[in-house]
Amino acid sequence: MTDPHAPAHPQPLGGSAGVPRPGGSGYILYAEDNLTDATFFIRALSRFSPSTVCHHLENGALAYRFLQDCVRNQKELPQLVVLDIKMPGLTGLDLLEHIRRTPETARLPVVILSASAEVRDLNRAYDCDINAYLVKPNRYRQLTDLVKALVTFWILNNQVPS
Repeated sequence: MTDPHAPAHPQPLGGSAGVPRPGGSGYILYAEDNLTDATFFIRALSRFSPSTVCHHLENGALAYRFLQDCVRNQKELPQLVVLDIKMPGLTGLDLLEHIRRTPETARLPVVILSASAEVRDLNRAYDCDINAYLVKPNRYRQLTDLVKALVTFWILNNQVPS
């Protein structure tokens, strides 16, 4: 993916990006092992919705532990979980299965954002009750449009039970 405004060497991402929304009304948990893809996603998010917090974790195992900690310590769960499908160790699909099996996280909206357009990945994701499956565009402008649509629907308009 190319961004004419991107620095030659994107800075590593290791935690939260953005500013908390007024009233603590939610955040996105984003599990993505490719730091370049994560940088572009977070940059697109901050351009469209600078008040939306994006907590980026670099693999499925870290995201799983993060969600476990939220449940165990009764912390606010994300308003949306965005997962890459192919991560080392605990894949996005493995994490999705864990999310759906845990009563406290079973209803979380989860979206796969992956470079994979393989039918078997798509079918397995829907077999695991994914809410949406999106293929990563290879142009930054298309990613910005996709992130805008994602935030507009899942963060600004979608209603989920408490």
